[in-house]
Amino acid sequence: MHPPEAVRTFLDKYQIQNTHITCALSGGADSVCLLYCLLKYQKKYHLEISAIHIQHNLRGEESLRDENFCRSLCEAFRISLKVISVDVQAYQQQHGISVETAARECRYQAFAEHARGLVATAHTASDQLETVLFRLARGTGTKGLCGIPERRGNYIRPLLQSGRKEIETFLSDQNLVYITDSTNLDTVYTRNFIRHKITPLFSELCPNGAEHSVSMMTDILTQEENFLEQTAQAVYIQHYKNHTMQNLDSLHPALQRRCIALFLEENQIKPDYRMILMIQKIISHGGQAEIIRGKITARVSQHILFLEKQRSEISEKILQIGENQLFPEYLVKTELITRKNSAEFEKIHTLFANSALDYDIIKGSAVLHDRKNGLHFRPAGKMHTVSVKKWLQTQPVSERKYLHYLSDENGLLWVQNLGIAERAAVTKATRHMLILHVHRTDTESTSDYHNSDVY
Repeated sequence: MHPPEAVRTFLDKYQIQNTHITCALSGGADSVCLLYCLLKYQKKYHLEISAIHIQHNLRGEESLRDENFCRSLCEAFRISLKVISVDVQAYQQQHGISVETAARECRYQAFAEHARGLVATAHTASDQLETVLFRLARGTGTKGLCGIPERRGNYIRPLLQSGRKEIETFLSDQNLVYITDSTNLDTVYTRNFIRHKITPLFSELCPNGAEHSVSMMTDILTQEENFLEQTAQAVYIQHYKNHTMQNLDSLHPALQRRCIALFLEENQIKPDYRMILMIQKIISHGGQAEIIRGKITARVSQHILFLEKQRSEISEKILQIGENQLFPEYLVKTELITRKNSAEFEKIHTLFANSALDYDIIKGSAVLHDRKNGLHFRPAGKMHTVSVKKWLQTQPVSERKYLHYLSDENGLLWVQNLGIAERAAVTKATRHMLILHVHRTDTESTSDYHNSDVY
């Protein structure tokens, strides 16, 4: 598409007007063309245009040449220019990544910190073709084959429907000068290798032009990707419950993968294909998979998927009145109620019968701890002793490792979800009643009871 037409079509499509646009300006053909076209439509769409140049400090005198060219061009166009200097080499060494990746990340950090309004980058149909081929070579899914989006947040690509040859022809017709980055010819860089070695061969297979064919594909796949993403979000909500995913084995594998990815993201884990395949395998067969070595294990039991973070040894803690924390994800709050009014005292006991015990019978100190081997006790109101190990089989697998236990010198006093030991049951003779509330640190307390409600 003719570059001015591509920019005008883009501005109309996204209804961009009455706003500030910062044009990312390298001095190369694409960015000079973009700046010129934006300025062409500045009055019609009531746009405020400025430019930003990122000085990568990678090519010595040539980098300084680029910077000076951009300064002169913006002076000629009578627009403001920000020049931001970044240390790409230091960033590359610090993060152990390629120069290309380091330069890109430095650029976008600079845009985020220094650019105003919308940021226009000069990606073209040729860049789109190269990006798709690059991702195809690495292995990618539908989302990767969608290529570079026309708009993402504050970033816009108005020239994405124009090819490099169309842009260079347009600049020549307008007598507009630009500069060429010498590294663009170096095929050591992956993108340059694709540009100079792969793209020409690929174009021979496309009678209507490789850029046009890929553009048509990315348009179709973007719509389908959006549909699949919306569908996956709806399905995810249906299968998500209490920090777990349930019955994912009933889903089509494509929806499975997307729901797994959403679940990982919700747990602050960046998903990759290897992780997702490992989790899909245990969804089919049960069991567990260590998705992050030494840190996080995914488990599936009874059609329920949950994640377990490796935790350090849990030390038992003497119970305090107030807040207690045994596991990072949970708080145990305790309240001590004194019998002043028998009717109110009994009312509170009725509300919290499974987590209210006779404080006066505690022998020595009450200790909060996690599960230990060989635990047995007789729950209040029962005629028999219960094996904690056997009882745990009735509890959700995702919760078993995080249940709380309270003991004194004579043994168990309370087991979360199971209840109070018979010997610690509240009776008419009880003068002080201890109530325990357990809740996750990322939620409000499970109890709406406060002392002030009673006294």
